[in-house]
Amino acid sequence: LREAREKEKKAAIRDGLMNDPDKSIKLSEAITMVATCQDMCPQFERVDRAYKNDIADMEKVMYSDGEIHMDEDRMVKSFKRSAAGDELPIPSDLRTPQTLQRTLDYLVNDVLGDDISSDHLGKVHGFLWDRTRAIRKDFSVQQLTKIDDLKIAIHCFERIARLHIVYLHVLAVPGAVEKYSYSHQQEIEQLDKTLLSLMQYYDDTRSRLNCENEAEFRAYCVIFQLQDPSTPDLEDRVQNWPRHIAGDPRVQEALKIFAAACNASDLQGPFPSGKTAQVIARQDWARFWDLIASNAVSYLMACVAEVYFNYVREMALKAIVGGSGGKPGNENTSWTLDSVWDIFNFDTAEQLDHFCSLFGMSLKTKDDGTQYLSFKSR
Repeated sequence: LREAREKEKKAAIRDGLMNDPDKSIKLSEAITMVATCQDMCPQFERVDRAYKNDIADMEKVMYSDGEIHMDEDRMVKSFKRSAAGDELPIPSDLRTPQTLQRTLDYLVNDVLGDDISSDHLGKVHGFLWDRTRAIRKDFSVQQLTKIDDLKIAIHCFERIARLHIVYLHVLAVPGAVEKYSYSHQQEIEQLDKTLLSLMQYYDDTRSRLNCENEAEFRAYCVIFQLQDPSTPDLEDRVQNWPRHIAGDPRVQEALKIFAAACNASDLQGPFPSGKTAQVIARQDWARFWDLIASNAVSYLMACVAEVYFNYVREMALKAIVGGSGGKPGNENTSWTLDSVWDIFNFDTAEQLDHFCSLFGMSLKTKDDGTQYLSFKSR
């Protein structure tokens, strides 16, 4: 196989299908490699990983003899981070756009299936996360230009983005980090990169393609900007989008969510120096949660917003303390559980109590049995 690989490499260089890694060339003269692999996992990788016994559980099957063996038909190309000194890929290492689409179909329909419970998703998440990352890399290396190929790429990136959004919600459960080796931060990073690539595809194909799902993903991007609420020009940037995208109801709802969250959190909102009346605070936070619960906000839009629920809650808590003229450690009995319930929007009082404890506060009970938010810890 190594000999055949070297022959393919020399032939590809000779025929102008790839750059010669041993020669310096100008960037303007660089060759964009054309993929030739039509398997979910290139042959060389299948053999190499079999030799190294690097086979995932999802790539194995039980044979009639009761033994579990590697199944080449289930093998999917794994992600490998590019590093200095690595051997350059050759055409047979890269899967064609049609093969990448078929691979993603297999991952979603066969590996994930219809079960998106946290237990099942936790078991297959690591495999899906790695293999979809490899799909994205194969697309990016090829620098596609044909319309049909670009349609496939956009479709695949949209599906992968939805997967990451679902992961962020379904795996946001206690114990996921330890049980499934799940990293919330890495999930956010990969969703960010997927959305960025998708936005570039939309922009680059604006005059050539009508991307019917663009408004959906632009809405996710607006909500995702809550990670950087100091961005002052979001609305200006949205106005530069095509009118039918900027005016889409989903994008408009996303802008409302963004505005409600930022108005309730940053220094440019309604709480400068803690001087804003508490009733206004309650109205702004209630609006944020009401928007999330409305029928105008889709399941996936709410999942994206959920990433920042605790961020909004933290800002709300700080504003309550500042607006009361106090600080953690001081006592104040005016904020009863009923008065703060709609501000934080937890499912249980225990969740609210745990959240407040992270900031040196707690829920306490008055003599008359009324629970209140105490600025003192236990």
